[in-house]
Amino acid sequence: MIETVKLLRALLSISAIVTSCSGQHLSTQKKIRSILVAGSLNVDTFLPISRFPSSGENLTLLPNTNPLVDVPGGKGCNQAIACAKLSSSTQLTQREQLRVAFLGQFGNDAASQILQSALTSNNVDIHLCGKSKHHPSGKGYVMIVPESGEVSAVISPGSNFYGWSKWGVKNPTDKLTDEEIIQMVSTHSLLQLQCEIPDLVNKRLASAANKLNIPVILDVGGEDRHMDRELLQCCDYLIPNETELERLAGHYTDDNDYEQQQEDDEIYTTVQHAVDEIQPLIGQSLHVPTLLQHARRLQKNGANHVLITLGSHGSLLVKKYVSSILYQPSCQLPSGSRVVDETGAGDCYRAGFAVAFLQQQQQQQQRGSSKDIVDDDEIMLQCMKFGSASGALAVTKKGAVPAIPTLDEVTALLNANREVATKFIPRGGADDGDFPFMFGSRINSMKDRLDLIPDSALPMNSPRDWLRRQATIRGLGCVDFNYPQHFHDWDAKEAKQALDEAHLVAGAVCLRYPSKFARGAMNHPDPQLRREAIEITKQAAAVAKILGCNEVVVWSAYDGYDYPFQVNYKDKWNQIVEAFQECCDAFPDIKWSLEFKPTDENTRWFTVPSTGAAMLLLKDIDRANMGLTLDMGHMLMAGENPGQSIAMVGDKLFGIQLNDGYTRLAAEDGMMFGSIHPSLALEAMYQLRQINFKGHLYFDTFPQRTDPVKEAEYNIRRVKEFWTAAGRMSRTELERIASEHDAIGALELVNQSLREC
Repeated sequence: MIETVKLLRALLSISAIVTSCSGQHLSTQKKIRSILVAGSLNVDTFLPISRFPSSGENLTLLPNTNPLVDVPGGKGCNQAIACAKLSSSTQLTQREQLRVAFLGQFGNDAASQILQSALTSNNVDIHLCGKSKHHPSGKGYVMIVPESGEVSAVISPGSNFYGWSKWGVKNPTDKLTDEEIIQMVSTHSLLQLQCEIPDLVNKRLASAANKLNIPVILDVGGEDRHMDRELLQCCDYLIPNETELERLAGHYTDDNDYEQQQEDDEIYTTVQHAVDEIQPLIGQSLHVPTLLQHARRLQKNGANHVLITLGSHGSLLVKKYVSSILYQPSCQLPSGSRVVDETGAGDCYRAGFAVAFLQQQQQQQQRGSSKDIVDDDEIMLQCMKFGSASGALAVTKKGAVPAIPTLDEVTALLNANREVATKFIPRGGADDGDFPFMFGSRINSMKDRLDLIPDSALPMNSPRDWLRRQATIRGLGCVDFNYPQHFHDWDAKEAKQALDEAHLVAGAVCLRYPSKFARGAMNHPDPQLRREAIEITKQAAAVAKILGCNEVVVWSAYDGYDYPFQVNYKDKWNQIVEAFQECCDAFPDIKWSLEFKPTDENTRWFTVPSTGAAMLLLKDIDRANMGLTLDMGHMLMAGENPGQSIAMVGDKLFGIQLNDGYTRLAAEDGMMFGSIHPSLALEAMYQLRQINFKGHLYFDTFPQRTDPVKEAEYNIRRVKEFWTAAGRMSRTELERIASEHDAIGALELVNQSLREC
């Protein structure tokens, strides 16, 4: 376990790229570590209500509640205090802590004293602030639905909009010079802006920062207004949420000239890959192609990097020129936490991102590196994760400023979520860079043939021991765990540590429901047991996130029946549909898949007994993050041709389990891949190529009488041989055979390909 102080410093090292719109690198001579936040500050009044009113409707407050008044807020104030709290800890020396300064306009009323006190008590420097003689402080009137934490607000801007006359706002003559503003900004290392003060102020500050090569972050939140290209170009990072993104993009048009079209053609592959990978993780409530289209439109009109916050769905970074597109899932709150008030969550995300941004910049300077940090995707994802943790904690308390977390609190949450960030399963076997898949194998098979293990390697009676044996398989890259079967003697964090020590990763978590669900899991006749099965299923998703994977495979040995008239088929079907919908919505960043089976000694007739039935189920579930895992043996038992089933499922194929079998008396043999049906194995590999399968390959075999290590290595070799042979098959000849239904031609082509295996 990392020592606390080291962990804190490591978390402060999470990063962001800093490039100015002029394209120059940051000066490696800058030593001051200070964030200047320029923006609004309000005193807020919170009104607890049962729901938001419709047009023309009057509502009263919730019974036994009163307004919460004079709460410090405003996006600038929130972000300044958040930056200060997120960069200060008793575990850090004074030199390691950031300095935070605020630039805003206080009003001419008593509320200004409340706001000044809130800032200074949190160690925010306010010497740059002004005070309006003619306008009151900004005020926010926030309607909040306590049950959900949703908020909606009306803002009276006051001095936030009308107190900037010295900056040239409605005062073109008597104003600060550009040189004075440059001097004001020059003592800082990062500038953070929002849209609750006049655009002219933001533009003058951003322009000054650009001339000094100081990075600029602009939060799009605030007034819905057009931004000219000069301001967009001067901001290194533009940060809207999905609603703000749509509104802002609506102010611009796409450039459709020939040069722009050529550029679009060049980035098409990057965008398509991002959509394929990210949409299943986010779920159906947000449309990734639309988000990317809006971000790209802003970039065509001058924006650089666009970082989109998606609330509970995470955040999405579209780098300049769409050089890459990064997705970071949201940070999971501890069990028992609930959403109380979403008011300041976005501000805390942005502050967290800025703090991590600046800390990494400092580390780059200390190393003397001139490399653009934006080129390091892993660093950017970590920076987004720090922002996510900061924003997640902010929803657990009432009010904007009162809910801002400390660095220590964010550290604790990141420690708990240390392995939550979803990473895509690496493509490629562990020892062959030319093969596009990672291999996993059934961990329970490591219990077989213990007579082959030297006494020094015993005992071999726990998942920890079996994993250690699996690590000796040449070419193996990942491990699929069964839940809860494999987590009685250790927890997910211990399993992740064991994976790291073995240089393996988790491929998926597979459900294995306890025998108490013998009459059904997700469709048990007892509602309480049915609810318990659903909760176990969701627990498996939480385990998957800790293990560092994003796949959960659901196979229930019990969801079915044995005799005619025993169950109501429609009821059982609907129960499974509703259960999967709940799971998909609870964990939108998890790829859920059903593994069907036609029959089993535990259940003679399954509710979902075939690929066709499973596809109908996916249609009824209607979730982007729901797909299928197909098992070769199960397809053979169902009388299916695996290649045809793979082709039918297409991009909804999230997982594939490879084996073979004689299928005598509906038995599941779990034999080595391609050992009995080589032509079907060849076509399965061909169809995986055709659908551009993106998962990992898992061997679900039962080597009771065979060395399980050597058996897995044999499977790996054979799959690669079949894969290569399928890739060499003549597309022209295959098209001819298919157009003529030429059976002899098909067999001759198969025989030729198998001879090459």
